[in-house]
Amino acid sequence: MAAMEVRHRELGTAVVDLSIPATLGLPSLDSTLGAVYVGMVVGVMLYGLTVHQTYRYFKLYPSDKYYVKTLVIIIVMLETLHSVLWAIVGYHYLITEALNITGLLLGHWSVRLTVLETGFAVYACQSYYACRVYLIGPRYRWLVIPAVISMTTGLGFAIAAGVEAFAFTRFITDFRRVSWLVSIAYGFAVSSDVILTSALVFVLQKTNSILDILIIYTINTGLLTSVVSIAVFIFAIILPGNLIYAGISIVGAKLYANSVLAVLNSRKSIDNQFMDGFTSFGAGETPCGPPGRVPRGDLESMVWNVPQLSTCVSDTSQDMTFATGTDDAGSGRGARS
Repeated sequence: MAAMEVRHRELGTAVVDLSIPATLGLPSLDSTLGAVYVGMVVGVMLYGLTVHQTYRYFKLYPSDKYYVKTLVIIIVMLETLHSVLWAIVGYHYLITEALNITGLLLGHWSVRLTVLETGFAVYACQSYYACRVYLIGPRYRWLVIPAVISMTTGLGFAIAAGVEAFAFTRFITDFRRVSWLVSIAYGFAVSSDVILTSALVFVLQKTNSILDILIIYTINTGLLTSVVSIAVFIFAIILPGNLIYAGISIVGAKLYANSVLAVLNSRKSIDNQFMDGFTSFGAGETPCGPPGRVPRGDLESMVWNVPQLSTCVSDTSQDMTFATGTDDAGSGRGARS
């Protein structure tokens, strides 16, 4: 009987302990620190992929333009700072203040700074896509205008959310005041992704050849980040009192960086798929001849905006000719005269 009374008292104490967050009007740990922890774990894995892709980029494309390299460095630095800030957040709340309820309620400076840092990280990645469309040519630069307006507006809301986080969020529960700003910022991020992806697909369809693989790749690279941004947008609106949207935003920022680096690093593999078709031209045809194909240099400058040496070389500017199928060598390849 005594054991049963002790058990009931323990059960009653456990019920009281579990009801403390509800009594204080706080969300559960699962939807706050738990959501952030899950986002941090996935974010760290994606950050490792970011570092790997950065190494591959500088290994594969050492001759890229300086502004592309600079943008890659900026993106990696922002992602590194993003990972460090969330590591500080995790250590503060899960280790330092783990048994201090008052400490768990107070908003730490690192949480406030992540709002600003995430906004700049997303803006830097979207700037690459905007520049890619802008550099295609003067005829298509007007397509960048609505995207830049949307990107800048979203960054403005992210900055406003960061300023309000530092000024008015003393407690972690006060972040519901800035969740609507975060939601609007990600709403504009989604619209920017849609505009830029649609603009590139529109440009590719206006060319002489319909490059299906590039259109599909363009849609896919913008689709994943858009889905995550939509999730942040929704959760920040319907559940402003918890940090589920913050956990998803950690993953979203890393996906933006990896999508840019994936596009940069995939240039050779995608280009080689198209160049395989150029080797099958018949007698009297050059790689520039068959309709429905785009030379390598045009492909690079049109889509990836990192110009490389074109395979379509004029015999008037370079001392090079192309052999035909009736030549003695019978190789069908160019030889120096």
